[in-house]
Amino acid sequence: MIANDGLRPTASGELLADSVSFDLLGDQLGADVESVLKTSLAAGVVFPEADPVSIFQGTLQASIRDIEADNRGRLFQRFLRDGPYERDGKIPPELHGKRLTEEETAEAITFIYSFMVNSFKGAVTELLASAACQRLMKDLVLAGSLPPSARLYVGDAVMLPRKSGKGRLKGADLHILVIDSHNPDSPRITVAGVAEVKSGRKSSVAMSRQVEKHILSARRGLHVAGVDYPGEQVRLGHGHTDRIFRITVQPSDWPLPRTLRFVTTGETRQLTLDPPTPPWDEDQFIHTGDDCWHVSLRWSKEALAAAAFEMTFWYMEKVGEIIYTKTGDGLDPKPQEWAEMTPAEAGRNAVKMMLYYAIRPYAIKEEEGMLSKKEAQVMQKAGGKCSGRKIWTRSLPKDAIRMVAGSFDHSGFHPVVGGQRENANRG
Repeated sequence: MIANDGLRPTASGELLADSVSFDLLGDQLGADVESVLKTSLAAGVVFPEADPVSIFQGTLQASIRDIEADNRGRLFQRFLRDGPYERDGKIPPELHGKRLTEEETAEAITFIYSFMVNSFKGAVTELLASAACQRLMKDLVLAGSLPPSARLYVGDAVMLPRKSGKGRLKGADLHILVIDSHNPDSPRITVAGVAEVKSGRKSSVAMSRQVEKHILSARRGLHVAGVDYPGEQVRLGHGHTDRIFRITVQPSDWPLPRTLRFVTTGETRQLTLDPPTPPWDEDQFIHTGDDCWHVSLRWSKEALAAAAFEMTFWYMEKVGEIIYTKTGDGLDPKPQEWAEMTPAEAGRNAVKMMLYYAIRPYAIKEEEGMLSKKEAQVMQKAGGKCSGRKIWTRSLPKDAIRMVAGSFDHSGFHPVVGGQRENANRG
């Protein structure tokens, strides 16, 4: 946490997400998520919210809360406001504290890639998993393996008490529960199934271990739909043999299209990638053992990662917009050269400009032939592209490098960069 740094608090996740629709995910994925939520609700699946749009916005809100609760959140705001040093070499004394060091820049970008993107990607994957798990649960009910009263609960619809102290924690991603309310004074609840959802690569062994942890954690008690069930009122397993269905869910592995086409809008002609289209019409279900199932979603890891990048840039632009909005005393925090920009345009520009400055020293270093052999090898492995140049930095994961370079194609927006920062009032 940075004290007295002049940063302004960002708006809450509720305010940022209130204006969002499924369009944020792109046409086809957005329509699929909306359809999944409608189907799940119609089948009786229980979410923390009551309608598809509210569920989607609530998922965004939860991700934003996690992002803003992280200690690196203030560093991220400094990245958008101050950014990296825009020239090659060391930061001059007069700019100390007004520019991010290489280490701070690397940490900020890694936070964006490893935390923000993964948070949004995991949230969307969990929503897609709801319909798949509901379909599997329906088949198990028809087969007599689950009672008709079993219901699927998603995300924060089920919470766990903390091991110590007050408050609650999120448990498994999805639960199959059976509520016995014959005795209203002491209702009981049965855990009949648990699902673990992972948006990225995770071994089946690791996912199975996580499922078992969730099952054991339920012994502490559950908070379901506003009702507390102490541990002694929670039964693990249903039927005479205490069966618990163990479900793991992951996206599939098909790659994004690599084909390009020109799209003409008015007088503008833009080269774009073909949109992702799942090769399957339905999710795939694999019976992996006694009462164990694995679900491979029709949407792939790459497709969901691409959507998560879009969501991340949306969030970054919104935070930038807040940073560059006039304060209550009427002062305009935008640099003089951005005076004609709206706060929203300034927010978008800040994202791209700071990412540009993050990679610029390494592009210059390569252009001047100053990379060592080892640096060139690392750069080649990273394979990032920016304006036809490969980029390198030893401090960033390769996928984060690709994200930085790829940001310059995001929404066709080109940053205003150059000498304006020297004259900007950055405080």
